Amino acid sequence: MRERKLTQRELALRIDVNESTISRFLSGKTEKLSEESVIRIARVFNVSTDFILGTTVIPDKKNYDISELGLSVEAAKNLYTGKVNNDVVNRLLENPRFATVTYMIAQHLDDTLAGGYAAQNQMFATVGSLLLGQNQTPEAVQAARTANAMKVPTYQADQTTIQNTFMTVVKEIKKEAGSDLAAARAI
Repeated sequence: MRERKLTQRELALRIDVNESTISRFLSGKTEKLSEESVIRIARVFNVSTDFILGTTVIPDKKNYDISELGLSVEAAKNLYTGKVNNDVVNRLLENPRFATVTYMIAQHLDDTLAGGYAAQNQMFATVGSLLLGQNQTPEAVQAARTANAMKVPTYQADQTTIQNTFMTVVKEIKKEAGSDLAAARAI
């Protein structure tokens, strides 16, 4: 509660109990909380119930509801049934650079980057037109060609960046796997 700067009253409201219940528990006047209260407290602090009960000093939850993880039912089923290699998925998710790859893919899917490249290409086309409109000297023609050559196909740049970053992640994971041939084969 101190870490999260949460008062007894705020916690009581969030888990739907009386403030006096929290007060008695924290002061040691009672050692009992309902099962539901313990679960709700764990959810408020995003820790395991074992951590709340003091049976472990590790706050990390071991079990998550599919909706808490943001997984679709099909994705969870693929993990649970072994259709995908869980070791590979774990290694990907644990790699800090992989989060960047997922962000880049999201931008690719919503056309954020494509819009930027389209605008950049339009700017190069305008520069080329302006150069040729002023005069037709060989230098102006060459400068216009150079500006035109700087255009990038709208989706090519972000796809290439995504591919390169993803392959860097795969190389890092392979390097981590090192001499573990089974893990390397899985990857």
